[in-house]
Amino acid sequence: MIGYGASMLLLERLMISSDIFEIHVCEMCGLLGYAGWCQHCKSSKGMAKMQIPYASQLLFQELQSMNVIPRLQLENVF
Repeated sequence: MIGYGASMLLLERLMISSDIFEIHVCEMCGLLGYAGWCQHCKSSKGMAKMQIPYASQLLFQELQSMNVIPRLQLENVF
């Protein structure tokens, strides 16, 4: 019960009440896309919407500017 409470507190404080941001991620290559389009794959197939904190999105962009490419591995949650 304590572990669940701590994780929900972090989710609520760091994302929901702070700065939630919606991004598009390519399921094939794991890179961030723009409005449902993957620039790396040149395709709109396999794009997934995610909600992350805006600070994480800024971190990903900062890393890409330094030629460090962060890739997100997505899995189906059903």
